[in-house]
Amino acid sequence: MSCPTPAEGLTAWAQSGAKVPAARSRAEAVAKPETGESALAPGPAATSASASDANVPPPALPESDGWEAQFAWGVYYSKRACLASESAAGPWASDWKGSRAGVPRQMLRAEDLLASAVQAAPQQHQRVKLAERALRLYYHAKWLAERNHATAAEWRYREASRLARQTRRNVLAAHSLGRLGYFLIHWRRLHEAKEALHESQRISSKSNPLAPYLLGLLERQDAGKDTARILAAEELIINAGEQPSSDLEAERQRLMQVPRAQTAAILEDSVLDS
Repeated sequence: MSCPTPAEGLTAWAQSGAKVPAARSRAEAVAKPETGESALAPGPAATSASASDANVPPPALPESDGWEAQFAWGVYYSKRACLASESAAGPWASDWKGSRAGVPRQMLRAEDLLASAVQAAPQQHQRVKLAERALRLYYHAKWLAERNHATAAEWRYREASRLARQTRRNVLAAHSLGRLGYFLIHWRRLHEAKEALHESQRISSKSNPLAPYLLGLLERQDAGKDTARILAAEELIINAGEQPSSDLEAERQRLMQVPRAQTAAILEDSVLDS
């Protein structure tokens, strides 16, 4: 029985279209999305701009009517951007304030409004609104990463994690870096993926099964014939817990059934050679 490489497990997840099982108590502990989106899920397939128009009604107040209206319009533009397909995303612009990469202009508009509104909000509201801003950045990062806009996505995952930590939303902070690690593997940036996944684990191990599992795959791949490293990697895989998709969980279960006597010889194929 051969061991799947990180790329194989991740490809199975990407192709499955699977989502994290609903767990409202955990998601609400991060920040409750207003559209039924799960903060921990890969998210729905992008829909057309016309569908986003129908599903996201515009705020009643004009954008200029104070910080709350500004924030509401920021959320509105953010949701529209995340519901749009890439071909229907509208014009793109350079993100000079952040990643310096191309981003849909509507997404940038949302981010500017959210940032300005948080800054203008009274002190007693800033923490909650900053957490919501971090969550919207997480969704922007996911939208961009799923379409391989790596530079723009990476900056937003890291910024979402940073802002979430400021508001003590450590689960969201950890998940942002865990999902970044997933995409960094997909982009063959394995060393950076390890760093992101280690940081994700350091921030929070709560409701965070993906980071240790991916680390286990990477460590097992790098272990060569070092039995101690292989066994340590196996412990990460075993103790990671149920994964956020049936395909990844099936892979984990299969790995757990490999006899330990065979572990030194199961890593003949490496993602680095693919």
